[in-house]
Amino acid sequence: MATFKFVGGTKLAEFVTSNNDFDVIEGPLGSGKTVGACTRIMRHAMEQQKSPIDGFRKTRFAVVRNTHPDLKRTTIRTWLDCFPENLHGRFNWGQALTHKIAFNDVRCEIDFMALDREEDVRRLRSGEYTGIYFNELQYIIKTLVDEATSRLRYPKQEDGGPTWRGVIADMNAPDEDHWTAKITGRVDMPSGLSQEERVEYEWPDGWGYFLQPPALVEHLDERGHVTGYSVNPEADNLTNLPADYYQKQIKGKRKDWIDSRLMVRVVLVVEGSPVWPMFRRETHVTHDVLRPIPGQEVVVGMDFGRSPAAIFMQAVNNRILIQHELLGENEGAVTFAPKVQRLLMEKYPDCPVRLYGDPKGADKGQTDERTAYDVFRSHGLPVSAPPGLKNNNITMRVDTVAHALNQMYDGSPRVRISPVCRSLIVGAAGRYFNERDDTGELKPNKGRSSHICDAWQYGMIGLGEGRRMLSQAPIGELHPMKVRTGRKSMRRQVM
Repeated sequence: MATFKFVGGTKLAEFVTSNNDFDVIEGPLGSGKTVGACTRIMRHAMEQQKSPIDGFRKTRFAVVRNTHPDLKRTTIRTWLDCFPENLHGRFNWGQALTHKIAFNDVRCEIDFMALDREEDVRRLRSGEYTGIYFNELQYIIKTLVDEATSRLRYPKQEDGGPTWRGVIADMNAPDEDHWTAKITGRVDMPSGLSQEERVEYEWPDGWGYFLQPPALVEHLDERGHVTGYSVNPEADNLTNLPADYYQKQIKGKRKDWIDSRLMVRVVLVVEGSPVWPMFRRETHVTHDVLRPIPGQEVVVGMDFGRSPAAIFMQAVNNRILIQHELLGENEGAVTFAPKVQRLLMEKYPDCPVRLYGDPKGADKGQTDERTAYDVFRSHGLPVSAPPGLKNNNITMRVDTVAHALNQMYDGSPRVRISPVCRSLIVGAAGRYFNERDDTGELKPNKGRSSHICDAWQYGMIGLGEGRRMLSQAPIGELHPMKVRTGRKSMRRQVM
């Protein structure tokens, strides 16, 4: 094993020696989190009780990263630094990335996988493990973590059963719309949540959370402005870093990057100019949760693809109330459509519904003759292309939202967003930003926030805001449909 010093009394040492069935360590870059997690895996392997059958200490672990390039370039590299092949056996670089370690009475298998493809998720579901380690948890969705907790049953009881079984994870400070930011209390809990909704903002009993000290200490002037930084003497892992490691890290970096990566703060790191600079959280986001208004028409805007998204909104008294968002991860319309249907049933049971989506949703896929529109229609959810949107014009889409954000009515903004729509808020606040394409033209970035923001655009045009922007009359032929909760289906009603 690589030489690595764990200083007693540090959060890193506490994490490595913990035995909770779910432990997360969060800290700055360079704080030793990944090496600590690798070390902990081997500790559990060595502490596993012997099998009554053959006397071996048998364990199996999964090490998970969100992408294959990052898994190979960083996670596996760190693992092999800790447990080199010349001492611990050959690493299998084939299709299944595995490392089988055998010494003395220890028999430990480690599967390395990236959960960025559907087949990789199935691998996790079909496996049985002693423990699962999520590297860079800030990039992992909650449903995958939930799935992981159901796979912990190795070795079998006749082989002695697992002495310890659980999930461990490391992470840098998450984005404010990530589920870990909510349950660790790093973002404020919105007012007016039901008891069921509050669960998303509460840390589960029995889980361990180890928050490391920031890497730096800020120096402030008399007005509270940051004038410089020095290394925090209380930071973890300093003995294993070059003396100038953090000084070099901050060179040329913006404050939001330093706050997120080195000060362990939940902040919005923006890489370009926001698409909607007129958006203001204090103006457009409500303090209390916005509840659906019974009987009032709901308009749903949707974006398709492998990261589908939906926005649910109602127009009431010349105001646009954005109440819910729904995001999918690595899934198609077949999986996403029932989720949209379920949310409509639960939140808008007596409301007429209109659905608008990306016009490309009418295109057939390469492996399926059915389009996204066909799939939604089979669930009783007929989707239309936004009226008046020609060639999926991005300028019209973006300008429609901008026009609405700039409008006031009776002294308050027309657009009001519920605080539970965190991904939309983060996107509007700057994560959805402009960048230059190959021709040098500025266009919205097609990144993680683009899906929810695209869905918003389609919904806003479907709501009639595109025509309002062009000073045109609403389209009178559009008819909403009713949601029938008794039969769990949706039908178009004669209005």
